[in-house]
Amino acid sequence: MSINFFIPGVPVAKGRPRMTKTGHTYTPKKTEEYEELVKQSYLMACGNRITDKPVAVNILFRMPIPKSCSKKQMAAMEANLQKPAKRPDIDNLIKAVLDGLNGVAYMDDKQVVAITAAKVYGAVSGTKVSIDELN
Repeated sequence: MSINFFIPGVPVAKGRPRMTKTGHTYTPKKTEEYEELVKQSYLMACGNRITDKPVAVNILFRMPIPKSCSKKQMAAMEANLQKPAKRPDIDNLIKAVLDGLNGVAYMDDKQVVAITAAKVYGAVSGTKVSIDELN
């Protein structure tokens, strides 16, 4: 089984857990909203298909091109000659996507046995995700 889908919008990194004065921990609202977007994007594209087998995940994050760039720089970025080696960190971007797919695409993210991910600039921001079920 191979599943491909697209998450629209600027990719959001998983935020660090926050703590209230009383010691209660919570996930930041921006992270919760993005994880919900990941979940809804998957469900719209794939329905209620869930696997209990090991999976390999391939993720391509398309980051927005900075508005301050010249046309020459924009062309280089769109041709993938220039990579977004800046925040957000790719590991936190991956974590947000995997956590959003927990219990939706697979039972638990411990089933993910292989990950391939890249961050590139793109005219259209968003995240392309491919999930392959392994035997």
